[in-house]
Amino acid sequence: MLAKGHHFPGVTLVGILDADRGLFGTDFRALEQMGQLILQVAGRSGREKKQGTVLIQTRNPDNEMMQTLVKQGYAEFASYGLADRKLALLPPYSFVALVRAEALDTESPMHFLRAVSARLNAPAVEGVMVLGPVPAPMERLGGKYRAQLYVQSEKRSSLNAVLSRLTSGLDELPGARRARWSIDVDPVDLF
Repeated sequence: MLAKGHHFPGVTLVGILDADRGLFGTDFRALEQMGQLILQVAGRSGREKKQGTVLIQTRNPDNEMMQTLVKQGYAEFASYGLADRKLALLPPYSFVALVRAEALDTESPMHFLRAVSARLNAPAVEGVMVLGPVPAPMERLGGKYRAQLYVQSEKRSSLNAVLSRLTSGLDELPGARRARWSIDVDPVDLF
C-alpha cells in the first residue's frame, strides 16, 4: 500500500518482508524491481520533520547488490545491475521473446513447445539462442498447466527473422490444437 504513492505523514517505520524474492527471482528484472520498491517504500518513511526507519528482512544481508543499494544508493545499484546484464547479454543488450503454451494437462504444452523448438533450431540462426521448453515459473494457473520457450538474440533483426519463420504454419505443428499458445516479444514478465 505504501508503494502505491499514498501520502501517510505519520509513518515513521517501514518493514520490507522477504526481500530475497527480488534477489533471486526467476525474472531477470526481479532485482531491479526490488530496488525500485525498496527505494519507493523507504521514501514514505519519515515524512515532513519526523525521522524514519526502514527495516529490510533478508536471509542474505551481505548480498552485494543489497549492500550497494543500501550504502551507495539507487544510481550505483542500477549501474552495477546494468553491467551484470551486459555480461549476461540480457536486455537491453539483447532482444527476447517467449513462446508460451497452456493446456489442461501437463504434457500438451511441452509437446507443442518441443515442436516449436525444433522449428526454431532448424536451421539454426547465428546469434539466436533457444532455451527450453520448461514449465513456467508459475506452472499451474487457472486450472491450466503452462510452459514456455525462451528465445534470445543479440540483434532484433535475427530475432524477427526466426519468429517470422516460426509463425508461418505454427498452428499446424504437432500439439498446436491441444494447447493454447502465444508469442510474447519483449515480455513484461517471465511468468
